[in-house]
Amino acid sequence: MQVKTLLLVRVTSAVDKVDHPQFFDPPYALKSIQARLQKDQDVTVHLLDCWIHPMDVSGLRAHTAGIRPDLIVISSSSFDVQVANGFVASVKKDKNAPLVIGVGQSHYLNRNVRDARERGYDAILLGEPEQEFFQLFDRIRAGGRVEGVPPSDRRQDARDIPGADWRQHYWKCYEEGQRFAVEDPDSLAFPTYTSEELESYRSIFPVRVPQRVVWGYLIATRGCPHGCVFCSEVMRVSIGRKMRSRSAANVADEMEHLGRQGVNICSFQDDSFSADRRFVRALCEELAGRNSKMPWMARVRVDELDYEMLVMMKKAGCVMLGLGVESGSQRIIEQMQKQYHPKPWGDLCRQVFRWTRQLGIGTNAYYVIGNPTETREEIEQTIRLALELNSDTIQVHFYTPYPGSVAWERHKDIIARYDPTQMFHYATPMFTLADVSIEDLVKLRSQFYRRYIFRLGFGIPHMWKHAGFYWHNPDIFGSLLGIRKIFR
Repeated sequence: MQVKTLLLVRVTSAVDKVDHPQFFDPPYALKSIQARLQKDQDVTVHLLDCWIHPMDVSGLRAHTAGIRPDLIVISSSSFDVQVANGFVASVKKDKNAPLVIGVGQSHYLNRNVRDARERGYDAILLGEPEQEFFQLFDRIRAGGRVEGVPPSDRRQDARDIPGADWRQHYWKCYEEGQRFAVEDPDSLAFPTYTSEELESYRSIFPVRVPQRVVWGYLIATRGCPHGCVFCSEVMRVSIGRKMRSRSAANVADEMEHLGRQGVNICSFQDDSFSADRRFVRALCEELAGRNSKMPWMARVRVDELDYEMLVMMKKAGCVMLGLGVESGSQRIIEQMQKQYHPKPWGDLCRQVFRWTRQLGIGTNAYYVIGNPTETREEIEQTIRLALELNSDTIQVHFYTPYPGSVAWERHKDIIARYDPTQMFHYATPMFTLADVSIEDLVKLRSQFYRRYIFRLGFGIPHMWKHAGFYWHNPDIFGSLLGIRKIFR
């Protein structure tokens, strides 16, 4: 089949558009696919990110009609799934309908509700589609069969599929829940961003960088070896527990590639940047060896850090870390299966945050309230720990069991009474698993923020450290002021 024009789409909905300040980052899989396709002179590729240009099904249909693609790759999340499925159903009514490939986390939800709405897709790739898409793409263009390509042992039966049987093969993979993984992350093409994209993908974290910031985003490692019960592929950028790290040189090359596009600060969006200690050391040494001036931040785990690692990271340009503290209750932490360290969780957090203050590394702390069986007193313990840790910023989520998590399986009888496409961890909960009512959870989150922000120990020091940043980035300051909308 001839495929001359491709449309890559990330859809969006109103479910995640809540009053809580937040930002959106790039559609990583689509940007990677776009970067490789752009090297193919035989195809034209268009990318539409509806997080930048919101469109409903009718808007998507009009946009598609103007492009007339042969193949659409559509990415969606669990709270965008209704838009994605509606768009696909509408497109497939056309006489000469394009092929449609589904990627993204929404399909974990499709599989869980067990209806036929995903049948409109010609193929669905669960997991990380960046490499497997091109196996599928080659088979489509070759009429289903790829000649002269030495298959890996794992995919030998999938590389030699006659005719249109690629649909049957990939449908079987989908029904069996097969996740595709990027096994060679160094082979992925570096994405290129438009000026509009760079302006739109702006993190809201204040950093100690006194200039107008242009954010760039990377995934350096894939996988996470831990087993937190609330963790779901819906909210991750990778799959599985097996760590797959890029080479330090490859990551540093991409940082320089982003710098040439105008990026002046990088954010590692890895599920757990600190999980592969050898990689962290190698990257820090690589950046130091190149005399890199690019500041960066990363999301890390408290129980994977020590002082030596933090010193290395600081010297290599780390200006901020996102740390999942989650709870001040040891019982809740153990219930989450969050901790793999013998030291009490609160003491471990205190030590790490003390080190970051000593080194001048900024911190954003993540907290979760409304955990199963959590009491009001345990939420109060979390608030007290947050006040003691005194991070530069905090984010307080409601406990949300997304599809694919252990928590989803544990509580699916309760979840079945509600529409899971409407669940979002910043939105008012649809139900509570805690020993606290929904109304009280909403009030407690408001109290959490108010008690944290409106105290002398936070406001004046925070503004002193970040005055230069806010001066050059007033839009981010304005976005953060939006937190007042949830005060009650």
